[in-house]
Formats: sequence, C-alpha cells, structure tokens
Amino acid sequence: MVSGTFFLMLIKKIHISKRPVGIIAAVIISILIILVSYFRIFEVFELATLDLRFKLRPTQQVSDNIAIIEIARDTLDQIGTWPIDREFYACLIDILTEFDARSIIFDAIFAQKQNKLSDEELIKSIAVSKRVYLAQAFRLTKERGDSAFLQVQKLEASPFSNLDKAAYGIGHINIINDIDGKSRRVPLFVKYKDKLYPYLPFLVACDYFNKPLDKLDIKPKRYIQLTPEIRIPIDENGMTLINFAGKWTETFSHYSFIDILKSDTQLEKGETPRINLNELKDKICIVGLTAVGTHDLHPAPLEKDYPGVGVHANIINSILTNNFIHRADKLTNIAILIFLGLLTAFLTMRLKPLKGLLIVVGLLFVFTLFSYAAFAFFKTWLDLFYPLLLVSLVYLFSTFYKYISERNKRMLIERELDIARRIQKSFLKETPPEKEGLDIAVIMDAAKAVGGDLYDFVDISADEIGIMIGDVSGKGVPAALFMAMTVSNFRFHARGKGGPADVMTQLNNQISAESTSGLFVTVYYLIADVRKKILKIADAGHLPLIIAHPNAEVETLKVEGGMAVGIMEGTEYTERQIPFGSGDIFLLYTDGVTEARNVKKEEFGEGRIKKALSGCRDKSAKEIVDYIYKTLKKFTRKAPQHDDITMIAIKAE
Repeated sequence: MVSGTFFLMLIKKIHISKRPVGIIAAVIISILIILVSYFRIFEVFELATLDLRFKLRPTQQVSDNIAIIEIARDTLDQIGTWPIDREFYACLIDILTEFDARSIIFDAIFAQKQNKLSDEELIKSIAVSKRVYLAQAFRLTKERGDSAFLQVQKLEASPFSNLDKAAYGIGHINIINDIDGKSRRVPLFVKYKDKLYPYLPFLVACDYFNKPLDKLDIKPKRYIQLTPEIRIPIDENGMTLINFAGKWTETFSHYSFIDILKSDTQLEKGETPRINLNELKDKICIVGLTAVGTHDLHPAPLEKDYPGVGVHANIINSILTNNFIHRADKLTNIAILIFLGLLTAFLTMRLKPLKGLLIVVGLLFVFTLFSYAAFAFFKTWLDLFYPLLLVSLVYLFSTFYKYISERNKRMLIERELDIARRIQKSFLKETPPEKEGLDIAVIMDAAKAVGGDLYDFVDISADEIGIMIGDVSGKGVPAALFMAMTVSNFRFHARGKGGPADVMTQLNNQISAESTSGLFVTVYYLIADVRKKILKIADAGHLPLIIAHPNAEVETLKVEGGMAVGIMEGTEYTERQIPFGSGDIFLLYTDGVTEARNVKKEEFGEGRIKKALSGCRDKSAKEIVDYIYKTLKKFTRKAPQHDDITMIAIKAE
C-alpha cells in the first residue's frame, strides 16, 4: 500500500506556474516597435501604405474657384522657344485681368532678366493687374534644428528687381520630398534669417480670406488657424500634408496657355473662341509648366509624374474646401501599438494555434479597414505599417513562446512519466521467479508511457507458485495508478492461505470499498502445484486461458467466474482445478493481444494466437512469448498500438 501511494505522488498531474512571460515578452516587443515608430525608422514602408490609401479612396471635392493654366507640349510647340518670351506672360496677365480672374499665380521664378522690352512689358502688366503672385525658392538645409518651422540655408532664386515690387505678393514654392523621393508635404512657412516666408499658395489663400499673415493664430507643431472654421494642421517643422484630390487629369479645371491667348485673339476678330474666357472670372489661376519630360514634374502618391502646379492647386483646394489630412500624433499611434500588442499576445496565448491564427489575421484585416476608413472618411492618417509589423511579430513570438512552453511541459511530463514507467516496472517483475518443473516467461508492451496491464508472481510455498494477470479498464496514468493499487492489494491477500477464489473475493471486496475512480480490473489468477501437477484457477472477468498439450489441438479453458474486480463488493468467485503434464503450455494474455489491429482494421484475434502457439510448442517459454509478439507485430505493421500488450507463457517440464 505504501508503494502504491508513493507511485501516486510521483505521477500526479503536473502544475506549471502560469507566469505571464508571453505578455511580458509582448510588452518588450511592443516597446521596440514603439521606438521604431517614434523615430519612424521604417517610414518608407509606412509611406507606401499611405499611397495605397490615396489610391483606394474616392476622388475628393474640388473647388470651382481654381483654374490651372498649363504650359503643356502644345504651348511649347506653337510658341517654339523655351523659355517663353515674357511678352506672352504679359499678354496672359492682361487677358486674365480683363476677364476679372481673382488671383494669378506663377509657378515659375523670373530670376533673370530676359530682354528689356519684354521685361518692362511684364512688369507693367503685373503692376496694372494688382493680382499677380510670383514665386521664389530657398535652398534647404539638412539640419532641421529645433525651430517650429523649416529653416533654410539661403535664398536660391527670387524675382529680379522691379519685378518683385510690381507683384501683389511673393511666396516660396519649395516642395519637400520624402525619403522615397515623393512629394507629400509643403512648408507653410520657412525660416530664413529669423524671418518667416510664406508658401505661395498659402499666401494666396490668406489674401482670399482677407487674413494678413501677422494676424494668423499659429500654434507651433499643431495648426495654423486661418479662419474660425479653417484650421490647417502642421507638423513639427510647420509642414502640412498635401491632400491630393485625385489624379491630375481627373481633377481641377485645366486650360491651355496658348489656347487662352488664341481665344482672346479670336474674340478681337469676332470669331468664336476656343475657350469661353468668362469662365475665368473670380478664379484663382495657377500658371505652370506641365509638359511631359520637363523639370517641374514630381513623383507623387497617385502618379509617377505629377506637375508642381498641381501640388499648389491641391494646397489651395484643401484650404478653400477645408479638407485637410491630419497625421495622428505619436502618442496616439503609440497607444494603438500598445493596445494591439497586448491584445495579440492575450489572444495568441489563450487560443489554440489555428483559432489564434484566424483571429490575428482577422485583427490585421479589421485594423487595416479601420485605418483606411479613418483616412478616407475622417482625413486622419493612422500609422498602418507599424501596427501590422507589431501584430505579426507579437503573434510569431507568442506562438513560438507557446510552442516552447508546451514543449517544455511535455518534456517535463515525459520525464515524470519515465519515472512512473520505471516505478511501474519495479511493481512488475521483468524476470519471473524460477520454479522447479516450470518454465515461465512474460512480455509486456504498454500503449503509452505507463499502462493498465498488470501481472505478478507469488512464491506461496516450496511446491506452489501463484501467477496473476490483469487488465485495468483504461490506459495511461489513471490505469497505471489503479494498477499500482491492485498489485499492492493483491500481494497482501495472495500471501495468505486461501486459494485463487478466496484471493479474488478478498481483493474485490477491498478495491470495491476503497476505490472511487470508477475503474475496474479483470484478473486471471492461478496457483500451480508442481508436486501434485495441478492448476488451481479463478477468473474475474478476464480472457480464457489458452492450453497447448503435446500432440493435441490448442484449446481455451473457460472458468466459470465472476465480475471484474472493483465493480461490486460481495461478489463471489469459483475455483477450478486441472491437471497438467510435461510439455503442457499455458498462455495468459490481455485483450491488447487479441484486439490488436492492422491498417485494414482487422483484429489479431484468438485464432491467430492459437496458430502461433501451435507452431512453437518445442520452444522455451521465453521463445514462445517472443515468437507470438513478433507474429503480432508483423500482422499490425504500421498500424498504431491502441492498447497494452501482455503475455505470460508457462511450460511444464
């Protein structure tokens, strides 16, 4: 009984501390990704997700007050020279002024004088118009500094003298290229020699709303309040994102530079003009170079070559329609990262692998849709690449950790089960005791690390030996525990003076009274008297004994018995005695032998046992059990073993 208790303690269920190591690791990974996100190390990938959102969202609202006047290939071909003679620009200004355009913006820098006559004509037209805005450009410095606005190195180009005095306003036209070379941002102000210079389209918009630059409500690194309704978001360098309304050819009103000139000439001649110039009334007209292959084309989110004049038009359009893109601040993105990281770790650690994978994929899909909806409908740019990266890494690590954890648990269980297996073997004597006149051998192969089959040999007297075989109703650890208890109790009762039936009765009464597991055990117990050559047999629901007499058919011996041990207290068992002689072979076995199956689901059966036993009558007991076992394994081949296999061969000498 002490041995059984010790066995129970050794192979009890293993409790492993469930410290949140996976959650801690997820937090560490989240912190690393947060740092990567904060310093925007993988910004090129995040920008790629932004471009995809630009392409997938519908075309945005475009103001009717914007007109783009293109210096395209048709204009260059018909004028025939580049740069265009400034008298053509003067003519255009005169026409737009005549037809009451609201503002005239030139996306070109007239830095050098061309010829005196043309330059004077241009100066005069600009002065008379009082609505012309000219451009200047600065050389950017690589050092951003700590200023709220982008600091520049020097003034690169500006309108030549007298021309600058004639202009209604002058602003810079610097467009900032991101790390991938695409244009997505413009600085609303640049700082040069402690003075702020406005972005040209922004200057035009301020004049449009009669808002002097010195009256603007500027919140550095946050926004510029143009009107009570219009708040332009800016980043830490005073830059705003370009909200591209759509593809170049699908947005804004486009007019050809040369067609406007020709239309005016046609009107003077009384002809029907190509363009209804009255359409330009009250329009903000932006004049710029758009010819393919020229220098003023920029890679942009929607198109590989996007004209600079289009960038300016989009900025003005965003202000007029109050439609801006706002990038969520770093704290918001960090909060999202932490939430997604912890959620992914929690789900992965709690769910089974396949379900966890499906949930995480669903989480990635939902967040992708959420970030797209935030961009398309609420004009908010949430980081997408960093959360996707974080969720993927946390899932992979959590899954790997879970795999390692489960693997360690299995290894620990296997080590404990190995100890249990060795203890079980100590209960079951691998080498039967020697008894003069009998050759005894046993073989056992558990279906799991430990099994529910049991056997024992009891040396009762000089002439008698008790041999028991049993099979617990179950497999694995529970059956092994029940087996240990049964063997301990059996040894206690078998050392008494009673016969096999008495032992079975006492064993059954004790186990039925003490066991609450619901398990039971079939037992076959015989006592061999080598002096009287008699077998005394009791059967408690076990398989019948197989007997092979010399020169006779192999047969089974059925003993009228009782129920299996442990089912009902008070069960009585009967005893049968049979004589034996030299050469007789007795085989005890469990149902793991008869019910062993091959890949075709055929059972080995009692008939194959008899046939195998019949073919090895002249062998020793050890050779008999080995032969039958090899025959069984040859029959089952690659089919898995589903039950314990135990055989005891007794051969009379």
